[in-house]
Amino acid sequence: MKLTTVEISDYKCIRTPCNFDVSDITCFVGKNESGKTAVLEALYHLNPIIPEHGDFNVDDDYPRIDVEDYRLEVERGRREPAIVTRATFSLEDEDRRDMEADFPGILSRPELVLSKGYGNKILAQLMINERDVVGTLLSRARLTKQQLKELSQCSTVPDLASSLKSLEKGGAAKDLVESVNLILDKGLHQYLFERYLETRVPKFLYFDEFYQMEGHINIQALIQRQRNNELLDSDYPLLGIIDLARLNLEEIVNPRRALERGNRLEGASNHLTQSIMKYWSQNRELEMRFDIRPGLPEDPPGMQSGTNLWCYVYNSKQKVSTLLGRRSRGFVWFFSFLAWFSQQKRKNIPLILLLDEPSLFLHASAQKDLLRFMEDECRSGLQVVYTTQSPYMVDPNRLDRVRILEDRSIESGDVSISPREGTQVYTDALQVHRESIMPLEGALGYQLSLDLFPGTDLLLVESIYDLIYLQAMSGLLAESGRIGLDARWTITPVGGAHELPVFLSLMGYRGNQRMACLFSGKVNEQEELQPLFERNILRKESIYLYGDFAESPVAGVEDLFDTDFYLYLVNSAYLEVMTKPISKVHPKKKNRKIVDLVAELVQSMPEADRVRFTRFKPAKFFLEHGPALKSQISPQTYDRFGRIYEVINASP
Repeated sequence: MKLTTVEISDYKCIRTPCNFDVSDITCFVGKNESGKTAVLEALYHLNPIIPEHGDFNVDDDYPRIDVEDYRLEVERGRREPAIVTRATFSLEDEDRRDMEADFPGILSRPELVLSKGYGNKILAQLMINERDVVGTLLSRARLTKQQLKELSQCSTVPDLASSLKSLEKGGAAKDLVESVNLILDKGLHQYLFERYLETRVPKFLYFDEFYQMEGHINIQALIQRQRNNELLDSDYPLLGIIDLARLNLEEIVNPRRALERGNRLEGASNHLTQSIMKYWSQNRELEMRFDIRPGLPEDPPGMQSGTNLWCYVYNSKQKVSTLLGRRSRGFVWFFSFLAWFSQQKRKNIPLILLLDEPSLFLHASAQKDLLRFMEDECRSGLQVVYTTQSPYMVDPNRLDRVRILEDRSIESGDVSISPREGTQVYTDALQVHRESIMPLEGALGYQLSLDLFPGTDLLLVESIYDLIYLQAMSGLLAESGRIGLDARWTITPVGGAHELPVFLSLMGYRGNQRMACLFSGKVNEQEELQPLFERNILRKESIYLYGDFAESPVAGVEDLFDTDFYLYLVNSAYLEVMTKPISKVHPKKKNRKIVDLVAELVQSMPEADRVRFTRFKPAKFFLEHGPALKSQISPQTYDRFGRIYEVINASP
């Protein structure tokens, strides 16, 4: 049974129905206060793993701005209790087998719709052929031909019940009457649901930061909370560990054999160690260990007497144990979640995970580990719905899984008490404000940066202007039969030499690629690039400067062109805004680039207040008109670019 679609209404910030599809993994993004947690909570109440969490409460859950009007309408009988969550499940062969064996052809569509609201009762609806149900009931009844003829006109179970009243209550009709009354008592849909499908509906396991274990607990206090039905959220993962060890609380307090108790706890610790280490790449040297001992006078409050359970994390490399509660919050979250999930999974009941901000305490690599866990578990049929604000929790290759939440009453600035839309769910990023999709921007930006590092070698330059000119001139040289830049090189703008180490670190440079650098100005190799030299990521002889190929000791890519030709590019790019073209520049001074000289000239023009020189406009003009301009490019310019390509192609 798979969850496919959900509709939520009249719950906290969700005032009008919001609908969304659910896949194997569904990711909700949105700003704070957009309603992400509300969506998970409303879904969780439908069929929670903890039965006590199943009720909706009008005081706590109904939108406050509308609650009094709602109360009055319900009290006066003008409306039924509102339905909050309506979920549609697709039925698989195993789900339908028993029902269709008893009622062949009953389902017109393999689909179950469950709804629940402030009446706090699950209501079921199936796509059924009720006439076939009536026919099946009649075929199993030992009735006379005349009786069957009279009843065969019935198309619904209520019709059949009404017609049965005219038959004798005894004899062959008795069993049929009892069956029909049993169905009428619940309603046909509810009867079929409770008899055939209820135990197959997935339980929702909701997990957020409040379920994290503290790492130590007094067993007697835990027993008392369990008896009083007052368990804390943090108790459930710990009870999961105890269950995994095949122990109960009474056995821990009064063991028959200490050795048996220890062996079982050791087995649980090994199981959890294997589970968490499979998905915890931060530190592979950790082991889970548990200890049970009597309380001592200086133990934490509430643990000075009775029996205490302590959870430790042992680092096999450092040979030291640390209380679980003193580990990083990300590790505690991960361990607590896996402890509870492992216990529930062992029960072999269908589950749907609802994870609220699982990335809150996790490093980016741990978030990727969690995504890997989701992918692995979903292959065996699990479904996961989670919320996040982190780009690392969004798979840029599976944006079809992303749902965007916005509270339109906040975005619109509406502060009145008139009817408002409230939280809605969107799949189209163009329908929402930019702030709502920042995690998507981050995920796509990160993926784009990784795409700059394909399997080819890297020519690292400072800016997009370098990329434009170098690629365009390489193409023109190749057209004329000369050597351009080899296809194995990918030109990648990195900003400059001083930004190169950070850029390579953030972008995840793969060590099997060769790199060459082409920069303007002098590079301080000792300070800026020394770490790259020491790690053999970059070789000193692979660093090149435009000044080595131009006629000026300090040059940028534009200085490889003749001055007159570059001025032509500038004048053509700014033709519509300059009153007269630039005809010449002052002779180049030392340490002056042509782009700096042109910028000064433009700034001195009368129209300087409306003309701002940028390197991009001449570069764009050259990119668009390069083939038509190739005859105007001097042989010396071709030679300069050609020497650059020859040197870089031969770079070690």
